[in-house]
Amino acid sequence: MMDSQAHVGPTESTEGQVLTITVSDPKKESEGMNSYVSYKVNTSTNREEFSYGQFGVIRRYSDFAWLSDRLARDVPGAIVPPLPDKAVVGRFGADFVESRRRQLERFLQQTAEHEELSKSHYFQTFLQADDAGLLNAKAEAKVQEKLNEPRRVTQVPGDGTLATRVGAWLEGSVASLSASMQASQTANVPQTSEDEILESELAHVANLEAQTQNVSKHAQTLAKRNRDVANGLFEFGLAFTLLGQTEHAPLNDALTKLGSCADQLSLLATEHVAREDAAFRDPVDDQIRHLASVKAALGQRQKHKHAVALAEADLSQRKQAAAKLAGRPGAEGRAVAAEGAIQRAREDVDKARQALEVVTARVTRELQRFKALRAAELRRAIASYVALQAEHSAALRDQWAELLPDLEAGAPPLPPPPAEEAVGV
Repeated sequence: MMDSQAHVGPTESTEGQVLTITVSDPKKESEGMNSYVSYKVNTSTNREEFSYGQFGVIRRYSDFAWLSDRLARDVPGAIVPPLPDKAVVGRFGADFVESRRRQLERFLQQTAEHEELSKSHYFQTFLQADDAGLLNAKAEAKVQEKLNEPRRVTQVPGDGTLATRVGAWLEGSVASLSASMQASQTANVPQTSEDEILESELAHVANLEAQTQNVSKHAQTLAKRNRDVANGLFEFGLAFTLLGQTEHAPLNDALTKLGSCADQLSLLATEHVAREDAAFRDPVDDQIRHLASVKAALGQRQKHKHAVALAEADLSQRKQAAAKLAGRPGAEGRAVAAEGAIQRAREDVDKARQALEVVTARVTRELQRFKALRAAELRRAIASYVALQAEHSAALRDQWAELLPDLEAGAPPLPPPPAEEAVGV
């Protein structure tokens, strides 16, 4: 079993309601191609939607990925907290597993802090369902997803001939394809003020993403350099220790102490890099993934806008089809069906517009919330980074200062300089 657990403080979404989540006990399961790492998800809460106050379940990365996908579908336009990136190489290494554990915990805690996402039944199922319950939830979600797929069925009179039904089917298929093409052309329609604002936000997010990636890149370079320094100090200390073993007193004692000091500095440097990763690099990389989640939320809004355009284009095509049937001898039944299709298409347009309004309002709120959270988290990460540097510098200074008296105390007095010979005149 791989060690480590970091406690995350309780989340109080409303007064008196607490939801505390930790991820612990990462463990490699199975062997070979089917091996994976499982995690224990621990929950403590007093919220009434949960069956118990304290409980825990075992989950793997693919379960977290399923939850993330369902949250994005269940609450379109919400900025779903990001998951750690997938990995193929080194995914069972202790450092990688610990980093992923922290990030998965952060994902769940941020979801718990989100007013809408934390109320999703998918989130509640993920936290408390047993293995069978989670499998059932996944199966039900697939069924619901298929039921929600838009389907266009052209209705024809039940007594219509085969030729009539085939003709109506072809006419409906052509209308659907034509509507899709027409909707694609609506990309050039005049933009609303909301469109312009959100497009400006998207461009700003893209710029933030590029600049934050640049910070992360240089932070990685510094971390690599610090790891090299830690390794170099270890080798440096070992070299002086070995040299001390070959020297005579009192020099051997001084060299051995210098070697021990360098070894201690190596440990401090290694610990410093690990603390930097947790306090600075992890939050910065999380912000990069969060910015990608912001773009995904804006993308959901764009999908709903396209759905409105598609519904409107479909309504237009239905009206055109009905107009062709009006007054045509022998097409009375099809004309009635066409009028029914127009009514359903109008309802689809209304639903699509309402959904777009909801998603637009939500993504606008989410952007404001994200900006405030991002500024606070970035400020906190930078403050932690600066504090770590000051603390580390002080620790290095103390190590060197502690060594200096020992070196000076054991040093023999320097021999006097050779006397200058008198020069005759």
